[in-house]
Amino acid sequence: MPARVILAISHEQEQLTVAPVLTKIPGVELIATVTNPTELEQLVAQQVPDLLILSSELAGAGTAGLLERLVARHRLAAVVLLPTEDLRTARRFLRAGAADVIPLPSVADELPELLQTVLRQGTPALRSPLQVGRIIVFYGTKGGVGTSLLATNVAVALARYLPPDSVCLLDLDLQFGAIPMLLNLQPKTNLATLAQRFQGELDFEMLRSFLLLHPESNLRVLAAPSRPELAELVTTYLIERVLQVLKNHFAFILVDTPNMLQDTTLAALDAADHILVVTALDLLAIRNAEIVLTMFQKLYPAERIRLVLNRSNTRFGGLTPEQVEEHLRMTIAARIPSDGQLAVTSINEGIPFVLQVPDAPISQAIFQLASLIAGQPIGPSETAEATGGSLFRRLVGYLLGEE
Repeated sequence: MPARVILAISHEQEQLTVAPVLTKIPGVELIATVTNPTELEQLVAQQVPDLLILSSELAGAGTAGLLERLVARHRLAAVVLLPTEDLRTARRFLRAGAADVIPLPSVADELPELLQTVLRQGTPALRSPLQVGRIIVFYGTKGGVGTSLLATNVAVALARYLPPDSVCLLDLDLQFGAIPMLLNLQPKTNLATLAQRFQGELDFEMLRSFLLLHPESNLRVLAAPSRPELAELVTTYLIERVLQVLKNHFAFILVDTPNMLQDTTLAALDAADHILVVTALDLLAIRNAEIVLTMFQKLYPAERIRLVLNRSNTRFGGLTPEQVEEHLRMTIAARIPSDGQLAVTSINEGIPFVLQVPDAPISQAIFQLASLIAGQPIGPSETAEATGGSLFRRLVGYLLGEE
């Protein structure tokens, strides 16, 4: 049965360029050509094609949003036509869910091979259930505030109490990533080995073989390179593709980043649904938090950014959480108490403390943060009951920007 294709164009030159190429590709049937967004949405809902070839100019500035809606609602693959080679525009459409982008002058050379790749995967693969997951980025204001430990335990908490294969943790500390050690995993694959095989195209079948499994929680992990010198193999484009693929197959993708704002970190921040800025009760961490928050608030909508205070009950320097909120002019979304002995034991044994001692105050705080992220109670049954009710719903609304 031929693959059914809809062509959505914004001007005649696109049809004159693309349609003749499509007619020469075996196993492809062009079922319709449309020229406006409303007609396209109606036709896709009626026909549910295997592939959409979409002009980047069809809905003007709203084309990326249109694409994201269509991919999410109808589980179709989409290729976007660009007038010229434009990396920034390409990145925007890939983040919106495009399988690939093609400059119009390259259609004759690139489109047949791309569609053959789609056909080899088969129609059932295109129609397999997809979900548009949420990307949660953890960004520490300086080294030593505990960002990796927090991200790991939140990810384990989510994975342990959500359905299987709902959560993936991506280690973007490319030089000194420590997440496998925190989970007692010995990875044979990582981002560097993936980069060595990456040839510009990436699907979940390929990516799956690079994901580690944490058996105690069913968390999936994509590890950082094993040595600092291998970090240069990992490109921004690869990270963008990885995040897009993960977003289509996991409900939650948690990303642990270094505190250096390198290109790969910025790619994750650009893709994030929520950015959790992690700080602590010391003046350097608070100073850096102020700088980071000021910058992030210029780059991203305010509702995406949340403040997490680690070791919130320490009083060595006289600072209080209330003083931090006043100085930064931001409410602390989550306060994680200090438990040095449990944290160090967890690190040394490779057992997340939310599994090791789930009743500890630090674990309870992690379950609460995980609940805010998930929008439902996360943790042992008594934890779920304790976090229920109107207060929980208000906190969920706050994290999601609804209040």
